[in-house]
Amino acid sequence: MQYKVFIAVEFKGLNEEAHKEIAERLEEHGLEKIPTVSSAWEYTCEAEDETDAKDNAIQTFVNVVRTYPCEMGLVVQAGTSQILRRKKKFDA
Repeated sequence: MQYKVFIAVEFKGLNEEAHKEIAERLEEHGLEKIPTVSSAWEYTCEAEDETDAKDNAIQTFVNVVRTYPCEMGLVVQAGTSQILRRKKKFDA
């Protein structure tokens, strides 16, 4: 089944150039920037259920961002399932 996952993200400790690079890489991985909200993305994926869709979205974000030293806070929502809140810290 196909799901659309909403992701709001906050980065701490990133410069403007890193923000641009991350945005480009996220788009390469199938995430679409939501233009009306400065730090929101939509991820469309095939998944077994809403929980699996959210896990896929989080994993994609982590795979892109982990090479940049920063702290990342995520809020992830798919369908009617529980909203997930995650915080990750990546070191250089």
